[in-house]
Amino acid sequence: MSRTMTALRWWGRRDVRVDTIPVPTTIPDGSVLIEIEACGICGTDLEEYRDGPIVVPLTEHPLTGVKAPVTFGHEAVGTIVDSRDPSAPPVGTRVVVEGNRYCGRCFWCRRGEYPLCTMVASLGQMDHGGLADFMIAPGFMCLPINAELPSTEAVLVEPLSVGVRALRRQRELPGSSVVIFGAGTVGLLAGQAARAMGAVDVVMIDANPGKREIALTCGADAFLTPAELGSLPERYEAGGPDLALECAGSTVAARSALDVVRRGGTAILLGVHDASFEVPMLPFLLDEKTITASRSHAWDTDFPQALELLRSGAIVTAPLITSVIPLSRTVEDGFAALARPGGNEIKIAVVPDRLHHPTPTGT
Repeated sequence: MSRTMTALRWWGRRDVRVDTIPVPTTIPDGSVLIEIEACGICGTDLEEYRDGPIVVPLTEHPLTGVKAPVTFGHEAVGTIVDSRDPSAPPVGTRVVVEGNRYCGRCFWCRRGEYPLCTMVASLGQMDHGGLADFMIAPGFMCLPINAELPSTEAVLVEPLSVGVRALRRQRELPGSSVVIFGAGTVGLLAGQAARAMGAVDVVMIDANPGKREIALTCGADAFLTPAELGSLPERYEAGGPDLALECAGSTVAARSALDVVRRGGTAILLGVHDASFEVPMLPFLLDEKTITASRSHAWDTDFPQALELLRSGAIVTAPLITSVIPLSRTVEDGFAALARPGGNEIKIAVVPDRLHHPTPTGT
């Protein structure tokens, strides 16, 4: 008789279910079976829940062969319990999972630009992920973590690697000034990564003034709301920061990022949304500004660097985990909470029910 497990699966727009399905028994060559300890809910998961399908395949994905219903979750932490990959960490190792599958053959893969692979497939979106009791992942995606790193904080390695990739696009980051638009998980982690990678001044911008305390706790030198942006030029000799990261996922923030950087400055767009904004070409040209984008992360560069930043203690993690919920309550206590306007959740970590130990009332 086959074992069963709990898995959170996307069936359609606003239709995400906690299902009981078989534990995977067939492990492909080059892959491992992971018993999950924790998995974060990402903003892109929420977008799929509200507005999908965006990247969830309705027909078989050309690389993974997976189609909806798809098990969510690409911020996974767990222990390898079975393996068909001799080069992977050994059975019994606690790991974080990078999450991007790629073909290895196309123009971009041959250049090491794996997030741009023509068939890129993220676990938890285009292949089954870690919002479940067990998941299968290619061995190369799995990086060992020590016993001291809590699984509910290790889920932050993946979103931290998104910020690391963006910051690596700025060649002269040491000694620079950085403004971050959007004090969500990626923004708050990117601000800390910027400091650890050499930035000397970090300012967080968010429309929610309730984010001020957590932004300062996470090491920001200042916090401003968009209404306070008029005071920003006074902070810099050149009238603006060297670099601005847009992590808010809005056209207003994207345009503001470009507007606030100094002459010769750079705006990097990370936020995921499908909308346009106008760029006045004359000031853009005369000021020699740069605007670029950054997508996801690579398993061999960004992800290991993010893990090392976390290991080193350079990143404040505990305040970012605002809720820890059981897998069986992911829809009600996870997605519904994140979809609620004006909420103050940063990162919700989901743990299998067997590992969920609620804090007693009154403590």
